[in-house]
Amino acid sequence: MEKESKQINSYRRNLLKLLAVGGGAFIVGKFADPLINSWNGDKVIDEKIFQNFMIIETGRAMKILDKDGAEVMIIEKDSF
Repeated sequence: MEKESKQINSYRRNLLKLLAVGGGAFIVGKFADPLINSWNGDKVIDEKIFQNFMIIETGRAMKILDKDGAEVMIIEKDSF
């Protein structure tokens, strides 16, 4: 009986360790994601706002957005 109890406790400890490491990795990823994305070079270079639409030029693409902010067209830098 005691051997079975120790085996269950070791499985439970391993599961709790796995959940703790996974949760820690998730939290670190949430905080590190904006830092990693800022290094990618996709920063806003130029922004022009008109009455019904907006043109935003970033490091990788030129985006045309409507007045609600929905993307209408994206032109990647490779194409121009």
